[in-house]
Amino acid sequence: MKHKLLKFQEDNNFSNKEMAKLFGLKGTNPMVTYLRWRNCQRLPHPKLMKVITEKTNNLCTPNDFYEAWYETHKLW
Repeated sequence: MKHKLLKFQEDNNFSNKEMAKLFGLKGTNPMVTYLRWRNCQRLPHPKLMKVITEKTNNLCTPNDFYEAWYETHKLW
């Protein structure tokens, strides 16, 4: 299953760095944070999930993160 963040990124031809900037990520390496979300290694904070939902025009919602995470980790 392709994560909806990746679909949004590919549809808009954004780099990983551009995606991190779009969501307002800060810190030592915001691109790594974005990649961890996209690869289902981490879940964004609920406040950031709201930002992601808004910036992707509701293409990627909090449910999508949880579904992708469970699918990746084979929990259902």
